[in-house]
Amino acid sequence: MTDQLPTQRAGQSIALPGSDLFEEVRRKLVNDLGQVQVDRQGQKRTYRPRAELLAEAVTPDTFVMVMDWLSSTRRGSLQTKRNYVDDIRRVWGAYAQELGHERFALGCFTADHIRAWRLRMEGRGAPPTTISRYLNTLSSLHTYAAEKIDLPKNPVTQDDRPKVDKGNTSRSTPVLEVDEVQAVVRAAENEFDALVVLLLYTLAGRVSEMCAADVTDRIERGRRSYLDVTRKEHKERILPLPITVAELLDAHTAGRPEPAEGAENALLLDASGRRLDRHDIARLLTRLGRKARVLTCPAVDKPGHAFARCKVCRNLTPHVLRASRITHMLDGHVDLAEVQAFADHDNPATTVGYWKRRNKGQRNAKHVDAAEALFGDVAHRFRQKGQE
Repeated sequence: MTDQLPTQRAGQSIALPGSDLFEEVRRKLVNDLGQVQVDRQGQKRTYRPRAELLAEAVTPDTFVMVMDWLSSTRRGSLQTKRNYVDDIRRVWGAYAQELGHERFALGCFTADHIRAWRLRMEGRGAPPTTISRYLNTLSSLHTYAAEKIDLPKNPVTQDDRPKVDKGNTSRSTPVLEVDEVQAVVRAAENEFDALVVLLLYTLAGRVSEMCAADVTDRIERGRRSYLDVTRKEHKERILPLPITVAELLDAHTAGRPEPAEGAENALLLDASGRRLDRHDIARLLTRLGRKARVLTCPAVDKPGHAFARCKVCRNLTPHVLRASRITHMLDGHVDLAEVQAFADHDNPATTVGYWKRRNKGQRNAKHVDAAEALFGDVAHRFRQKGQE
């Protein structure tokens, strides 16, 4: 179906319709957006191209403009592009249909529509960061398109942009302590479980990098193994592998099942021979996290406990392992610039953010402990009184 995706029109395109160059560009953009898992029944999964789903959610003219917008160098990260497409098709496409439009089209929303949407999201308890992200997607697309075609005024105004508390750490990615990371590895039921955890943690890796890695990305130089990973914005990095990770990879590639069609070169395969995807890794880590009892409350195993509704329990995710590795490097007094380079943070402020959160938590604990020193015998005194 991707061959029937809307074509770009003259004046709005990065290549003339019908030309070989246009077809090559179109294929690249479609491939960059990747596939979306739309169904799973047991081991059987159904995928569809993300571009195809986008084309169903927006008008042809808007599809052309979205693809043009995504091709800008200001949106270089593949994951960022995919997030933008998902926001447009799932959030704004659905809202346009709710308002009576067949599909989302640029200019179909007014400021009043956005005001109503924002208030409803707040009423449903959506965090300001989430609301801000969706609004930023819509506003950025509208601003880009308004420079090329006539559009009504941008419906996203400053009056409806929520104030985001940059100092709020309640929704920050949690960090495991060293002993908790070790507990997760001990919870591994087989070599493959351990391999996934160690790959993500030791390389401070992103889940997309590990899922996209191929067997041919494994490099042997002398006695050392390396992995050639493609990081955000197509940055190639050759990273050394710890001996343990190399041995676990050897065991996986030697004993794994026959690869399914299209997964012949995949570095990581699931039990049915398919390339591992982020959903597989999310389920694997969730299982290990609960087994290791990390990021869970004391009542997690008690009858009636609802993990999804618990304000304390959190799933172990790939980014938790990445954030933990970065934080542990900072704990070890590794230079900030070196941590930034290892984590591949474009903006040093991102690395500094990890350092600030860690130090803020440690400072707060120190202040609380200082107050505790004044009243340390209170509980003992009342317990003793109750025993009299």
